[in-house]
Amino acid sequence: MIQPLNNVRSVASDSVELSCRISAGVPTADIHWYRSGQSDTIFNEIFNDEKYEIRRDGDTMTLIIAVSEATDSAIYRCEAVNWFGKVRTESSVIVLRTSSRFFSFAISSPDEILFLTVVFIGINIR
Repeated sequence: MIQPLNNVRSVASDSVELSCRISAGVPTADIHWYRSGQSDTIFNEIFNDEKYEIRRDGDTMTLIIAVSEATDSAIYRCEAVNWFGKVRTESSVIVLRTSSRFFSFAISSPDEILFLTVVFIGINIR
C-alpha cells in the first residue's frame, strides 16, 4: 500500500472520487472495488456501469460515482490481489442531501489546533 483511501464527504448530485495508490506487484495484482451492504461487514463488488466508473492508471486506482445520492453513503474498499496475497484499503463516504452544505476550518492557539466541520442545512423562508 502506497497511499490509502481517504474518507469523503460530499453533497448529493456532486461526483465523488475515491483514489488510492497500490503497488501492482509481480505478478500484477487484480483490482476489485467493493461497497458495504446492509451491514458494514458485508461487501458487494462494484463494476463499471452507468453509476460507477473504475479507472486504473499505473499504481493509482480510482472509483468515481458520477452523480452521488444520499444512499451512496457507505464504506468503500479497494482490494489488490495476486498470488502472494492481498492488500486493501477502506474509506467512509457520506453524501449529504442537496440542501445541506458543510464547511471545515481550523481554530488555532499557540498550544493547539482545533479542526471543526459545520453542517448547514438549507431552510426556505417565504
